[in-house]
Amino acid sequence: MAASAAFAAFVMDARSGKEIYAQNADTRLHPASLTKMMTLYLAFTAIERGQVRLDTKFLVSQHAAGQQPSRLGLKAGQRIELRYLIRAAAVKSANDAATTIGEGLGGGSEAVFARQMTAMARNLGMNNSNFRNANGLTAEGHYSTARDMSTLGRRLFYDFPSIIRFSRAVRPMRALPM
Repeated sequence: MAASAAFAAFVMDARSGKEIYAQNADTRLHPASLTKMMTLYLAFTAIERGQVRLDTKFLVSQHAAGQQPSRLGLKAGQRIELRYLIRAAAVKSANDAATTIGEGLGGGSEAVFARQMTAMARNLGMNNSNFRNANGLTAEGHYSTARDMSTLGRRLFYDFPSIIRFSRAVRPMRALPM
């Protein structure tokens, strides 16, 4: 269960992971769109393992297309390359794109993907996080901590350094094929 705290913070040395400052760092809170960092972590993991490629087309479900804003405006039945979904989730914080990634990597089930997210969190040492969806919209039992999200951000950056190059190389969102 997520708690209510006025403020939570965790600052670490990015190179060493050593704590510099913490306030309510282990309080379970709703992570909102920071959830998408784990969605992206699993997407890049799947690419690295050869399970998908950036040009793999994902099918947009009715569920994904119906997600609340922020959205890219994806339509049910549309197929779209993973590269564009990653960019939309990362840059626009598009909930429909993140859900499409989750369903695509979760064998058609966002719930399966959420369990994969939680399992990966444990593997990364994020012991106070539990995921229920790919986009971070409010859901019962969906929580994390400032410490865990900082750990994830650091791991995302160091485990997949190509993310920075990738984000600069993808065409702007307005050029997405629809």
